Amino acid sequence: MYADNREILNLISKCRDIRDIPKKTKLLEYINQLLPAESRIRLPSLITGDGIDNMLSWMEVKISPPVYGLATP
Repeated sequence: MYADNREILNLISKCRDIRDIPKKTKLLEYINQLLPAESRIRLPSLITGDGIDNMLSWMEVKISPPVYGLATP
């Protein structure tokens, strides 16, 4: 199942706001399933809130469009 990148980015943002680790983990698993197979990550069986945030950041970078023109001459 492939989802629109904006939808996934919105879900990532919502997941960051959740403080309940089991709920956060479930949403992370759902987001991971929305990604194309080649972009999915293997989720560990035991994970912390910081670990989830790190994985969300990785997913965000992976699906965000590239930003051009940031370097100054």
